[in-house]
This record gives sequence, C-alpha cells and structure tokens, in this order.
Amino acid sequence: MNAIKLSKTDCKNCYKCVRHCPVKAIRIKDQQAQIIEDMCIVCGTCLKICPQNAKYIRSDIGKVKEFISQGFTVVASLAPSFIALSDNPKRLIGAIKKLGFSAVEETAAGARLVSQKYKEIVEARPGENVISTACPTINYLIQTYYPEVVGNMAEVVSPMIAHGKMIKKRLGMDARVIFIGPCVAKKHESEEPQCEGFVDAVLTYDELYQWFEEENIDISQCREAELDNEEPGSSRFYPMPGGVLMSMGLDREIQKTMSIDGIDECMDILEYLSSSKGLKGAFLEMNACRGGCLNGSGCNKLKKGILEERRKLIEFAVKSRAANKNKGDEIKLDKVFSGKLPDAKMPTEDEIRGILRKIGKTGKEKEFNCGACGYNSCREKAIAVYQGKAELYMCLPYMKERAESISNIIISNTPNVIMAINEDFEIQEFNKSAEKMFGLSRADIIGKKAYDYFDVYEFICLMESGESLLSKKISFDNYGIRTQATIVRLNEHGLILGIFKDITEEEKQKEKDFKVKNESIKLAQDVIDKQMYVAQQIASLLGETTAETKVSLSKLKDIMLKSEES
Repeated sequence: MNAIKLSKTDCKNCYKCVRHCPVKAIRIKDQQAQIIEDMCIVCGTCLKICPQNAKYIRSDIGKVKEFISQGFTVVASLAPSFIALSDNPKRLIGAIKKLGFSAVEETAAGARLVSQKYKEIVEARPGENVISTACPTINYLIQTYYPEVVGNMAEVVSPMIAHGKMIKKRLGMDARVIFIGPCVAKKHESEEPQCEGFVDAVLTYDELYQWFEEENIDISQCREAELDNEEPGSSRFYPMPGGVLMSMGLDREIQKTMSIDGIDECMDILEYLSSSKGLKGAFLEMNACRGGCLNGSGCNKLKKGILEERRKLIEFAVKSRAANKNKGDEIKLDKVFSGKLPDAKMPTEDEIRGILRKIGKTGKEKEFNCGACGYNSCREKAIAVYQGKAELYMCLPYMKERAESISNIIISNTPNVIMAINEDFEIQEFNKSAEKMFGLSRADIIGKKAYDYFDVYEFICLMESGESLLSKKISFDNYGIRTQATIVRLNEHGLILGIFKDITEEEKQKEKDFKVKNESIKLAQDVIDKQMYVAQQIASLLGETTAETKVSLSKLKDIMLKSEES
C-alpha cells in the first residue's frame, strides 16, 4: 500500500507532479493525477512540489496510539537526524516519552551493524562494484528501472529494519517498534515481505510534531530524558552525504568510494553502470534526497538550513562513543533484491505519429517539446498516452491554440459587436462587427480611450457598482445606433466586456408600427364618432316623428269616439 495518498478534490490538473516525478510514475486520468504504485519509488517529490497540497502522507498516528492504549511495550526507533529537530534534543526525547512510548532508542544502533556488514561484503567481493542499500527509494529505483544493476546491490537490510530486529530479539516479537524519521519511503519498506513484522509503524517527523500539537505538548516545557540504548559511534553520520562511508572507515587508498545524493545524480551513475564496464571495485553510497536524510520528504520541521542541520549532526556524531562492535552479530541482516522492468507496451512509429496528429502535430516543426504536459518531449508524451498514463489533450500549447482559434472564430464571425476596455478606459478588443457598425478601424482604435469615441456612462457605472448589465437597451446617439447590451466585468483580466446587438432597424420598425397603430386607432375613433353622430341624428328624427304620430293618432281616436256617441 503506497504511503503517498491523493486528495482528488484538491488536484487542479496542473501536471506539476508529472513534470517533477523522476520516473514518471504519475497517471492523468479524468483530469486527475493518480500514482502508479508499481512504478512509484516513493521519493516524495510529488509531495514537496504539489502547489495545491493534493498529495499527503498516510498517517500512522492512530495505529501507534492503539498500540499504546492496548498496553504493548512500544519502543521508538529514532533516526539520527533527530538531532537537527530541536535545540534541546534531550527535551525532544522527553516529549516523545510523554506520548506514551516505553523507550526511545537510536536507529543508528542498527546502522552500525549494517556498516559492518557492508565492509564484509566489500572485502569479500574485490573488484566488484557494491551499492549501499540503506535508502529504500534507491532500492526501488534500481529494482524497477535498472534491473541489470541489481547484482551490485549490497544484500543487507536498512538500519531501520536492523534496529527493529535488534529490539524484537531483545524484547520479544510482542514488542511494538515505531520508526520515527524523515523518510516517507520507510512506511513502504516496513511492509515489504522480507521486512514485515520488525517495524510495526512508521512516523515521519511531521507526524510526530502533529501528534505533539494534538496532545498540547510543548517540547521546551518537557523534562530532559536520555536515549535508552548505547551510543552507536560514527553511525550517527548516516543522515548526511558520505555518512555511510564515514561509518565504514574504508581506506580510500585501497578502496574506491563515491557518495551520491539526489535522484537525478543517482540515475546518472546507474545509467553509467548499466552501460559501461569502466568502473570496477567501487563502493557507491547512494541517497535519493539531495543533502541526505536531513532533507527527507517527511521532515518539513527541518527548516533551519542544510548547513546548520549538518553542523549540529557532525557535532553530535563526533562526541559519540562507539558501542561494543560485536554486539548484535547474531542478528540476520540478509536481504534479497530482485529486478523487474515495468510491463509497458511500446507503440509503433505509426501509432506514435497517429497520436501526435490528433493534437495538431503533423510534423516535427509542430513538436515544441515544451514540457508543459510533464513529459520531456511530445513523442514521450505520445507514448504515455498509448500506455494509458497520459490523456491526449494534456498538450497546453495545442489547447491554447485551439481555444484561441475557437475564440477568434467566434469573435470574428459573430454578428454582435464585442468591445472590451481596461480600467483606464483603453480599448482592448474591437471585433469586425464593431468596425462595420461604427465605421471605425480596429487597428486605429485599439489602445485609444473609449470615451473619445463613445458614451461610456454604463461602463463607469459597472466599474463603481461591480454589477453586470444584462440585456439593457443602450443608444449610441452620435452614430444613430441602438443596441441591446450585456456588459460584464472580467476581474481576473482587469477588463470590462461589452456585447452589443444592433437593434436599430428593429427599434425603427417598432416606431413605424407604433405610428401605424396610433393612426389606425385614430381612424377607428373617427369612424366611431361619426357613426355615433349619425345614430344620434337618426334617433332625434325618429323621436320627433313618433311624437307627431302619437298626437295625430290621439286626435283620430278622439274623433272616432265622438262619432260613436252621436
């Protein structure tokens, strides 16, 4: 189980981890970085360089707390680089014991045994190159990427495992050994089949200080305490470059020695060893971290500067007395290393060219090899795409060119006017539709003050209020133009963008329609008024006629009645 974890929600698809991973053990899938476990050498580079802190170290604090709560004998194996953590190392030891540890011993005791074993191997294999195996990251690097060099590895466990074996031998397998140090890869190493059971948990220095904070432990207020094992002598030099060689006491006139720190430097040497027979009979001390373990990926607390940290380590180591050299000889330190290259199918030349063509790289001149995707060349990235380690459109120049092309097409061909000004009212964008609408040349107007050409009242209002205008009618009276406008602020670019739709003809047509409507209404009203007048006249005439008829009929009635009476 990999000690380095990824927080997907924090990963921002920047490819920085891909760029810096020395073995390209990062896969990008669904725009998220993933660690390819069978390729990872647990160097912690991705932890250090991730700008979003999307990678984090698996914490073993809870596991150690459980050991303590269950009543186990819990022993801390403290890496010798601890001396650089505090101005008062004895108070630091006291603080660790205050967490509940039964004892605090120095891992350098195991390093002393490892150095003795190295020296025996060198003496037994004259003329052969021997590579130290104290650094687990270098061990993973060789086994995974330089299997032809595996035969040169010293078949010895690391000081951490050696010390764990010593403690288990003395206290029994029920004792719990907790390594505390600067190395993330130690978490992975402790779980290897050949090492499992000798170190029960690994805490980085960062985890240790996190635990101190959780328990409100102030180191400066803790009582001083001593380490619970014998001083290991020169093995305390292990955390610095050349420390292994110093602890071995090799005669440089007899034996060729070389100390290499930094993954890139180690890879250069391994490349040389893989392809050349020129180097023979050398002992090579290799450390993945530049500056040695004092610069490990799990020790952000070591921030006083590498020179100051090294000075403190040297002073501490020089004053150390050598323990009984024969003590611990009964501990088995053998470890078998084997190599296997990652199973990665390689594409054909036609397949590589086909992948490149999909992102516009139709010829060598289109292969910029900028490294923005994290790979050293476009070709290398195409291979990664074929192997499922990279996504096709991780090419930033291509995506930028594509986005700009699409944007330019839209801006150039949209019938709407697009105009952008900066906070100094200087015109930054003026598209073809704007040129056509206002009769102004883009080349002449870009960079000029907008208020020399247009009424910028709405732009000023937006600058002051910050509130966007959506679908508001704005007229450019000096140009006889009416528009439907949307004006928004682009804070990240320091611009105000206006998009204007020409509605001049629509508005004129509306005015014409309104005029016709009003005229129709007036005409209709005139007709109604005339009809009402006629109706009133007819009604008046009918009224007079009806009255006269009534009078005449009444007279006729009276005459007829009188006639009957007589």
